Amino acid sequence: MPGHKNRSRPCVVLLVMKKLSASLGLPRLGLLLLLWLSALAARSQNACPTPPPASCPEPFRVVDAGTGQEVRTLTVGCPVRFVQSACRPATRSDLLYYQVVKGSNAVPPSCLPTTQAGVTTYTPTAADVGPVTVFELSNPDPSSGTGGAGVAYIRNYQVVSPTPPGFTVAACANNTALITLLNSGYDQYTVRVNGGAAQPLTTQPVTIVPGGTNTFLVTGSVAGSSCTQSTSLTLTLPVAQPPVLARLTRTGSAASGGPAQFSLAQIPAGFTYTLQAQTAGQPYQNVPGTPANIGSPVAGFEVGQVPPGRYRLLRTDACGNTAASAELPTLGLSGTADNGRNTLTFDLYGGATAVSYSLARNDGVALPLAGSATTYVDANVQCGTVYTYRLTATLPGGQTVSNPLTLTAQSSTPPPTPLLVASFDLRNRVVLTATPGASATTFGAGGQLTISKQAGGAAPVAYAPLRTGRTGAASLSLRDSTALGTLLAAPPCYTATLRDTCGNVSAASPSSCPALLTVEAADPEGQTARLRWSAFQGPGGPAVGATYQVLTLAADGTVLAISAPLTGLTYLDSAPPLDRQILRYRVVASGAGLPTGALSYSNVGTLTRRPRLVMPTAFTPNGDGLNDVLELKGRYLQNFTFIVVDRNGQEVFRSTDRAQTWDGSINGHAPVNAAYVWRFDLLGEDNQPLRQTGTITILK
Repeated sequence: MPGHKNRSRPCVVLLVMKKLSASLGLPRLGLLLLLWLSALAARSQNACPTPPPASCPEPFRVVDAGTGQEVRTLTVGCPVRFVQSACRPATRSDLLYYQVVKGSNAVPPSCLPTTQAGVTTYTPTAADVGPVTVFELSNPDPSSGTGGAGVAYIRNYQVVSPTPPGFTVAACANNTALITLLNSGYDQYTVRVNGGAAQPLTTQPVTIVPGGTNTFLVTGSVAGSSCTQSTSLTLTLPVAQPPVLARLTRTGSAASGGPAQFSLAQIPAGFTYTLQAQTAGQPYQNVPGTPANIGSPVAGFEVGQVPPGRYRLLRTDACGNTAASAELPTLGLSGTADNGRNTLTFDLYGGATAVSYSLARNDGVALPLAGSATTYVDANVQCGTVYTYRLTATLPGGQTVSNPLTLTAQSSTPPPTPLLVASFDLRNRVVLTATPGASATTFGAGGQLTISKQAGGAAPVAYAPLRTGRTGAASLSLRDSTALGTLLAAPPCYTATLRDTCGNVSAASPSSCPALLTVEAADPEGQTARLRWSAFQGPGGPAVGATYQVLTLAADGTVLAISAPLTGLTYLDSAPPLDRQILRYRVVASGAGLPTGALSYSNVGTLTRRPRLVMPTAFTPNGDGLNDVLELKGRYLQNFTFIVVDRNGQEVFRSTDRAQTWDGSINGHAPVNAAYVWRFDLLGEDNQPLRQTGTITILK
């Protein structure tokens, strides 16, 4: 056996050395050197690794340098010591060698360690990671005289370099959290929560501060080793609260199913959310096509196929605890269009009852319905108009919205007769305004309004139709720009008919005839005015009379005066404005079946009066207070120039204002008895010029 090979050689070498020392007279120090050489010679003759004896199967151990506890795995950076087992005789430290060799069952070349005797500590490095062999060589004590060769033993170990513990923390119900390791490499792990006592890290949840900041310290350690690694995380974990399925909105048009939008609330990140459905009496099952990342900030999602059923949102935490939202049933909406009405039918899945309903129509109409309702008849529809309905049910847990339902109103009933009002604007053009009849507030979409005119016994003439537009209109207007003289010569009346998109035509509206006004002087001087007008006929027809008022106008249309209400067709203005050459009037009609707040105006009638200048032939500027100045007198004297010249043609006085007078002085000199020539030029309000001339004599 290798342990018995050359057993006598170390003793022979030692004996030779002793004799040589004595014969040479070497001192004791030399003898020690010879002893060392003898030991080295013995070391050079060590045998290859020897199987340990049965009485000592582990001839040496590796222990933690700090705790002294045996370790089975070596950790980078964690120092260890090599100690001989108690089951074998101890070896002097100067005869004991240890060396760590890379690989399993590896030994130094020729079984000769390169380390120093007595070095029994070792700190693994990153270069040592993997399998290593701890090699021990123990030489016999030369002083024993028993001789023999050294004995080599080996043990295999693993050198590891674990990273600091990686872990995640997930919130659970009941103010707990679950810690999950992301890596391994340690024999055991502990955790401290918010500085508390260390506790073994297991699959059981730990207690936390819900909704607050929590600090987790996870420590990994190797059995028997004093070396540890720690990782700390500070997190604010969400509170596990029941999720809320706030709204289920059907986005497809089919009442039997299709895509749907789900709106959510109380869905903090950190939990798993699953949309579940209960259909056809089956237990709740997960809905295919549900996104896997439901949670804040995602507040909603759409699923491509949602059959009728009950839906809920299930929250699952990392510990396996679950909580479900209140369920929301689907809401189906269907309907038919018949003669002038749209009939809607709706139901909540499984016969659920809503707290209330809200029915929305695309034209802005919104209607509340009782939670027990299952049908609704919409009679406020226009033939040919497309209506889209959407029904929202409010339940204790949230809202569910039906599929949109589109119906095109059908009818064989003519639309209501429109109301037509004829009136003049300030430019004497007839403005025709039609509004819906009966209780309608707008004309139906896609309809046509046709206005016809009849004047002077001639056949009616139809104007181009007015379209009610894609969404309907509250009123439609048309302007007749026929000259006023033609209208006065042949007073017009107008009617209107409405055609809906189904081809139904309303009855013709009652004729609407505007009042036509004429004005003439009631006296030779035009100091009074006589007004006459034709009767206004409104939507009420001839049988419903009108009430009139006369408006006196300024040139810009501003109302200067309003008469008392009249029922006749004439009016005498006995005191028209004295400062206006042209008198302007307008008659406003009310009643006659006009819609509330509506009025009809006549054309603007005018009376043009002739300006007049009254001049004396002489005046006496002598200071007696009688006829001392020359002043202009007359009617409608505006926008004029008055000039006085002497016999030499020199201008001695000029005035553009009736308030200016002449006292006869010339350039500050006293009046001189003489005859003077004057000229008066005026541009009337009717843009007609007026010139008068004459003489004036100064008499003192």
